[in-house]
Amino acid sequence: MRLFLVLSLSLIWAGNLWGQQDQSAPRVYETHHVNPHSPEVDGKLDDPAWESVPWSENFTQGSPNSGEAPSQDTQFKVLYDDKNIYFGIRAFDTDPELIVNRVARRDDFDADWVEVNIDSYYDKRTAFSFTLSPAAVRGDELISNDGNDWDSSWDPVWYGATSVDEKGWIAEMRIPLSQLRFAAGDNQTWGLQVNRQLYRKDERSNWRFIPNNSPGWVSQFGQLKGITGIKPSRRMEVLPYVVGDISRFRPEANNPFRTGQIINSRLGLDTKFG
Repeated sequence: MRLFLVLSLSLIWAGNLWGQQDQSAPRVYETHHVNPHSPEVDGKLDDPAWESVPWSENFTQGSPNSGEAPSQDTQFKVLYDDKNIYFGIRAFDTDPELIVNRVARRDDFDADWVEVNIDSYYDKRTAFSFTLSPAAVRGDELISNDGNDWDSSWDPVWYGATSVDEKGWIAEMRIPLSQLRFAAGDNQTWGLQVNRQLYRKDERSNWRFIPNNSPGWVSQFGQLKGITGIKPSRRMEVLPYVVGDISRFRPEANNPFRTGQIINSRLGLDTKFG
């Protein structure tokens, strides 16, 4: 009897230890290159290209009940081509008529949303954030200091579309690789986190569960693998400008410098190269 109890307790202890190790292990998503046709970003996810990659699911609540299963399921897929990376997110909702899809300004979300965080340098300190609501309101932020600083003044060029159906809602994103920063290399490993906000329950869930007392954010991301053969783009911005002004005043007789008005104009070009 004693031997049986010892063996039973040992198995329970080992099972709990395995569960803790499995929970702390990084999640990995393996993406594929689009071949041959890239998906159209229309919020439907019905392009054949999406069939080449698997769904990832099993999100975990970050709040209000940290560590518990969310009340609504979420799934996503990732694809890429030579110029873009694509995200397709299915936000299931058993009450789709209750989805909050208010229209708002960029970076202003008083509604449901899904969000992708990408640590493309894989430095576990900085990341790029892209958010989309059911009303196709976009948001984007630069993340630094392992998640302690979020800069919403960053406005990259990217594309998103959404749709609502009887299962919930869909978000589809196309992010040009030129808007990200990553090191040169044939095989890329990036940090990845996908988040969802269920507005009516004030519930936030994460693909890679990060406890509220975690010492960091970006350093705890899962991994995005399978990206090969892409090259960092040279970034160059060119902004031409023309400035003109006119001043009017009382003219002075026989004074060629006081004719009643002065017109000035300036032409220039601002450039930034990185």
